[in-house]
Order: sequence, then structure tokens, then C-alpha cells
Amino acid sequence: MRQFRMPIREITLSAVTIAVIVWIGSGLQGVVAVQRTGTLADFFTGPPPAVVDSDEVAKARVRLTAGARAHWHSHGWGQLLLPEEGRGRFQIRGEPLRELLPGEPVFTDGGVMHWHGAAPDEPLVMIAVQGGGAEWGEPVSDEVYLAEPSR
Repeated sequence: MRQFRMPIREITLSAVTIAVIVWIGSGLQGVVAVQRTGTLADFFTGPPPAVVDSDEVAKARVRLTAGARAHWHSHGWGQLLLPEEGRGRFQIRGEPLRELLPGEPVFTDGGVMHWHGAAPDEPLVMIAVQGGGAEWGEPVSDEVYLAEPSR
């Protein structure tokens, strides 16, 4: 799993986060779409990027109530979680439980079993971007979910 954490994330992930939010913005309530005039070639030096969209890439703004959590699962191409509000929990099988906080994106590689959800006492709002479908496993036990998260 690749993790992006402060302070490197501020530099490295800023462009990625902005690009993802702009890309998915048209499908989210409350997100302002960036308007541009001209073609992509007007905004790049060198050849403009090829914009490839796929029906296999899914995006969603997810609102979880306190205590709600996904079962163990993996995604064929991986998953990017962008927490916006509240607190959550995230864990890769075999690794310590982590806290999800706004402004701290998490990326999980394809095929890696993991789960995520809201904190027991607080809801979570996050943007999720994933590709390659999902392979679902068993529910996350209360013992695993209620463990003390690491930072």
C-alpha cells in the first residue's frame, strides 16, 4: 500500500487531489466545477494529455453514519479515499488500524484486502475513487473495528 501523509503529501498529492476532484466534480453535489475556455492544448506546453475515461472507474461521495463500515474487500485497480468531514477508520489486512481524517488521502493498491468506515462515535464523509470492480469478503468484527487506531 502506498500512503500519502504530511508533509510530503502537501506537495505530491495536491495536484493529484485537485485533478481527481475536478474530474469527479460534475457528479458530486456541492462541488464547483472548473470552467475553461479553449482546448487542453491551450493549457499545456508540449502535447496535451490524452483524457481517457472508463466505465470501469467508479467515483462516489460517501456519507457514513457513526459506526457504519464496509466489509473486507479489494479493488482490481486500487482505491483512493479522500476524507472530507468527520473521522473514520481504515485497515489493510494484517496491518494496524488507522484513523481517517479530513485532508489525509489514503491509496490502496489493487488486490489488497482492506476495509474502511466511520468512527464509532462520529460520521464520515469521503470521496472514493476505485477501478476494476470489487471483491467482497467477510464482515469486519467488532473486535477489529473497536481496536485503538494508530496515527
